[in-house]
Amino acid sequence: MIDLSAWLWPGAGLGLVTELQQLWWYFSSGLWLVAAVFSLSFMAKTPQKGRYWLFFGLSFAGNMLLIAALDAISFYIGFSVMSLSAYGLVVHSGDKSARRAGRLYLQLAVMGELLLFAALILRASAADGQYDWQSWQQVPLDHLTILLTIAGLGLKAGFWPLHIWLPQAHPAAPAPASAVLSGAMIKAGVLGLVLFLPGGDPQLQLWVPYMICLGFFSAGFGVLASLLYRQPKVILAYSSVSQVGYVVILVALAWTDNAAAVLPVLMAYAAHHAVAKGALFLFSGINARQRLPAYWQLLFWLPALALMAIPLSGGAAIKTALKGLFSTTTLPGWLDSGMLAGLLSLGALLTALLFLHLAAMLRQQQRRLGPGTGRPDFAMHWQGACVLLLILVLIWLPWQWQPLLQLSLTTLAWPTIWTLCWPLVLALLLVALVRWQQWQLPPHYYDRNSSVLLWSLWLKRLYQPQQQWQMAQLQLNWRPVERALNRLAPDNVVGASALLIVVLLVVASAFW
Repeated sequence: MIDLSAWLWPGAGLGLVTELQQLWWYFSSGLWLVAAVFSLSFMAKTPQKGRYWLFFGLSFAGNMLLIAALDAISFYIGFSVMSLSAYGLVVHSGDKSARRAGRLYLQLAVMGELLLFAALILRASAADGQYDWQSWQQVPLDHLTILLTIAGLGLKAGFWPLHIWLPQAHPAAPAPASAVLSGAMIKAGVLGLVLFLPGGDPQLQLWVPYMICLGFFSAGFGVLASLLYRQPKVILAYSSVSQVGYVVILVALAWTDNAAAVLPVLMAYAAHHAVAKGALFLFSGINARQRLPAYWQLLFWLPALALMAIPLSGGAAIKTALKGLFSTTTLPGWLDSGMLAGLLSLGALLTALLFLHLAAMLRQQQRRLGPGTGRPDFAMHWQGACVLLLILVLIWLPWQWQPLLQLSLTTLAWPTIWTLCWPLVLALLLVALVRWQQWQLPPHYYDRNSSVLLWSLWLKRLYQPQQQWQMAQLQLNWRPVERALNRLAPDNVVGASALLIVVLLVVASAFW
């Protein structure tokens, strides 16, 4: 632990002092590392490589800072650095769709940070100017602070209806950037909900049933929306909207008195989804570039089946644990544990439909590449090794992490096996029926642009004329002034300026 309160603000510090922070650090930094190694070959021939690595590094630094933060201001600084730097990853290609997606992303990122900052000010005021997490746990919450926090962090987490940037940003960003956007960055919003809103507060518990309903709706909406798109990365983006819905349910359960039992499942779900979704986004990047041998499809099916919660996978253990939490947690009377368990089974069916649809779109993408794209070269094998590494972690996780080990063993019992497998069997039958009957919606229902892009353009037009007017008023010829200042300045002006800045910093720190 690094105590910075004497240098910065009350309660400032960095450190991985809780199991929550430690696990979040491990899976986030691991995914960033694999994505960086993947990028070495994937982005090698891409223009503006330096710009990509600059924003990649800044986003990584912000993500690691917010995880290690022991106070709200440090978290907010890391959150802002990560969110704003990710804009450079979204607009990396520079084409029209990337700029449009980047504009929407930046508008919502700034909006989310303003909402989170307002919540931070209210929370710090209630805590008498203290910013550390321990002090905040002793201060009761109010509904306005809860609403601002959920909205501000939810814009990054990406659950419905705050998901609108995800389907636009993922297709525009390079594959490794999409992997960390979905696997690591949106988890920052989830982590913030746990840290900013500690469980057990009476006002916060009133939000639990509504957040559970919101989570289930997001889980279903993400799947149904994905079926209307044929771009693999858009489908994966809506899959993230769906999967984050289940994470929101776990966050809501962590706000109850059963937080000690919920937090391990929440951490496991976050880590499992980060690794699996990172592997899928990386594979989609390989699949879009070159024709692959048939056995490479294993790199898709292994993480996809894990997210579909087949027996022996981490997804199966986590979904089994989530069903158990419904029966052991005290919920409002109108939320029946049996009904919630049934919704989980329905969600498993929808998830299976999503990944079967995604598999078909990946095959179509391969056919469009044609046979003339050549055999996988060294770079492709290097990228495939990165995906395989994430898959090995995905297989290792449920059998080596103690909270999931016993649950993984329970999935071997026959009743549990059937409970986990019937959604996939039914999904296969439904897909076969649809193809046999050739059922299809009218073409104009597919691959439609989101109406939120019109809102983004309208918002741009509101502030752009004023900005142009201000620039016109300030359009002066400063070149003669600059030349005059250069003639008056001594030869060692840079060194003198640097020395002056150092002296000012030392004097300021003495007064602090």
